[in-house]
Amino acid sequence: MSYRTKARLIENIDEIAQYRRILDNDRFDEEEPHWNRIGKNAITLFGVLMDQDLRHLVLVLRAYPRYIPIVCEHFRYSYSYSEKSGDIEAVSELLWMGEPYFTKQFVRNVMRKLPKLEGMSLEALLEFSKTLAARSQSHHPIVTKHYTAAIKQTLAQRSLHPLQRLMIEREAAQIALVETFDYEAEDRDAALDIPYMT
Repeated sequence: MSYRTKARLIENIDEIAQYRRILDNDRFDEEEPHWNRIGKNAITLFGVLMDQDLRHLVLVLRAYPRYIPIVCEHFRYSYSYSEKSGDIEAVSELLWMGEPYFTKQFVRNVMRKLPKLEGMSLEALLEFSKTLAARSQSHHPIVTKHYTAAIKQTLAQRSLHPLQRLMIEREAAQIALVETFDYEAEDRDAALDIPYMT
């Protein structure tokens, strides 16, 4: 699978070990729909990881790829997420993993887990732009495109000295953009969007 060679996170065996008891003993029935395919403990585990720790979610899905379609399907319809942001690398890898199961609502809900740029200092924004440019080949193109637009929007909203603006714009211009899945267009899932989540 292509996601295994892109935006790959460093796997820590100790981190995944705490989940093995649940997942190794989980009943898994491919014939059942959605959450009915797995046991209650696995459902609870994935609900918590989707909400609280996308980095560990990706570690688990890498070790147990049979759960990828179930998690992607649940991300499409679940709105009980906390305000806790996800790790950018983990969001990117989750998108690589989820590509075969893309729906616009799935991608929108995953993207909502990305850290926001609001409140970021000018120095932090410049550093973020440099890091994004350096990693733009490994991040999922949707993540890169999202943050490129977010940087431009943040710059437009701030009163900056022209040289400060130019420094950040120069770094942002180094970011390689690739057109990919359009998740912002109207679709049958658009009615599922909840205003407070946007």
